[in-house]
Amino acid sequence: MDIKEHADLNTHIYQFAQGYLETRGWFDSLDGIPRNKDGVVPWITYPAFIQLSRIVRPDFKVFEYGCGGSSLWWSGKVAEVTSVEHDSRWAAHVAEGAQANLRIVVREMDEAVDEARRAAVAPFFADPPNLPLSPKGAHNRLHGLMSEEFVAYATEIMAFPKAHFDVIVIDGMARVLSTWVAISHLKPGGFILFDNSDRWQYNAAYQMLHAAGFRRIDYYGPGPVNKLEWCTSLFVRDLSVFEAAVDSASTVSDMGW
Repeated sequence: MDIKEHADLNTHIYQFAQGYLETRGWFDSLDGIPRNKDGVVPWITYPAFIQLSRIVRPDFKVFEYGCGGSSLWWSGKVAEVTSVEHDSRWAAHVAEGAQANLRIVVREMDEAVDEARRAAVAPFFADPPNLPLSPKGAHNRLHGLMSEEFVAYATEIMAFPKAHFDVIVIDGMARVLSTWVAISHLKPGGFILFDNSDRWQYNAAYQMLHAAGFRRIDYYGPGPVNKLEWCTSLFVRDLSVFEAAVDSASTVSDMGW
């Protein structure tokens, strides 16, 4: 969409739209696909995306709870991406544009799970955290509040050794259970990217991460598609992951004088 179509906006709003939203590609995403002028991007806030772009490394191994445009973006930046998805039709759609280093595994709601994985999560259900549920099942599913129904989904990461992944993305089903399982599969220097972290319904997940030694860094702001502010957070145990976040001048005019 051409930003000139919005020239009737207040001058200051127009300048912000032109200087920030246009630069970030927000207008390119108004058809509902999170992307900028370079292609698809993760559906996270722009401040989080800027930071992510500065610290991602080509040797990273990434696990995603929930596939989408982010899966395609990750696969162009890192060595290995594995995404678990509960919607088979959506998974097939995303897989159409996948590179060889992206693997999407479908684990549907109420799918059977083997005894070993069931036993592995037994402590979670023996002393379950506060898991707020609304009276509407569709709402609970959409917002990743169900746990028992998505054990196969949440435990798919157990197909890999512990401490295997540099990045784990929590942006799908069973977010609290997925977090509980994910902690042991993250490398000591890795980080967890948690989207929609302004939602209080996931407080149990945040508390688990804090108890496991993680510290939370919030990135509030706008992002692709949406017309509102939300929050994406990075949970880290080791701040050395940010050592790569060093900017340099790209042109002579970028020197600042």
